[in-house]
Amino acid sequence: MSKEEKRKRLFEKYSKQLSDVVQAGLYSIELSYDQTFICPICLNQFSVEDLDITKPNHLTLEDAPPYSLGGTANTLTCKKCNNESGHKIDFHLVELLNEQEIRNFSPNTEAKVTVEHKGEKVQGLLKIDDEGVITITHLLKTNNPEKLEKYVDKTGKGDKPILFFKASRVDAKKVEVALLKSAYILAFEHYGYPLILSKAFDVVRQQILNPDDEIYPNGFWSKQSSYTEQSAGVHFINSKNYEGIMSIFVLKTDNGTKDGYGVYLPISIHSYKEVIENLKVLEAGAELGFESYMNTDYFNDATNQKMCVSFLEKRNK
Repeated sequence: MSKEEKRKRLFEKYSKQLSDVVQAGLYSIELSYDQTFICPICLNQFSVEDLDITKPNHLTLEDAPPYSLGGTANTLTCKKCNNESGHKIDFHLVELLNEQEIRNFSPNTEAKVTVEHKGEKVQGLLKIDDEGVITITHLLKTNNPEKLEKYVDKTGKGDKPILFFKASRVDAKKVEVALLKSAYILAFEHYGYPLILSKAFDVVRQQILNPDDEIYPNGFWSKQSSYTEQSAGVHFINSKNYEGIMSIFVLKTDNGTKDGYGVYLPISIHSYKEVIENLKVLEAGAELGFESYMNTDYFNDATNQKMCVSFLEKRNK
């Protein structure tokens, strides 16, 4: 299937669900077009004509998690939200995982480094091959020839120079927002508008749109070995004092590293701060109870749509 065909199919899928939800009176929204798609991040409305890629803010395929970390595109966002999220948010998550691999000397990685030995500093290219063998290459074009000659004269077999990696470009806050965005888009992918149009998710959208601000409390995510591809999904937590949604996904680097993440999403504007505080002090190894509705149809079944909206309405009065 071409990207154009995929975007059209996704538009039809989500615009139909949105129309059904509004016509059933589950959400009071005045739709602007016969077929309307609402961007899940900015909540602006778009028509089928906005699939035209010549339009400045057309509808684009949205990867969750980021494509370079193993994500796939199964929904849409507007180009503005997609581009700004990629540049301002997702970059930091991808960069963090790449930096971790390099600094852990993982096989098949490379990085520019500064090397110091016996008072001499030079620039080098550090490479680790697939068997973990480390080599450092020093090029004349990246070094002062005199300094490089002094370094070589002072360095012999068995010497252990000091390595300095480039300063990190990662913003820790934006890494968290990138995880939140992936979790939210995955929730939209599986449940659609009956879930994300709830005001419980306003705080999530505000944080994604304003990644420099402290809006959604920190401590809402964790990385655990129990979060695997088998447990991946957007699940409801039914444990007392922890009620909400846990979006579980695996991030994969080009090098083959896999790490599982769990991100808490709110179901109530009243309790999410307290739940996140409880998650922060949850003992290691403690298990939460999950209910999964991943195989439940929220796109064509009106009863399921109504149940989802009612569930959220009761918790957000």
